[in-house]
Amino acid sequence: MTIGKNAFANCTKLKKVTVNGNKLKTIGKNAFSGDKKLKTINMKKVKSLKTVGKSAFKGISKKVTVKVPGAKKAAYKRLFKKGGIAANRIK
Repeated sequence: MTIGKNAFANCTKLKKVTVNGNKLKTIGKNAFSGDKKLKTINMKKVKSLKTVGKSAFKGISKKVTVKVPGAKKAAYKRLFKKGGIAANRIK
């Protein structure tokens, strides 16, 4: 499963994203870029994420909270950093 390149880019009213698909492997380049009100990303059920595209989360709220599975936290910190989210925002 993939969230494609520019899939939700510039959705100015998007505040929260919950992904329940445990087979999500890729978040594409600029997938959520420009979503200035995006503050919560819940991916607790996503256990197979392998790639987060460059700038996937560029321009979102600096106060964003990303919830990930505890067992994958270290790996996901590295992936989300590439996408533009600071490691300390991964919970």
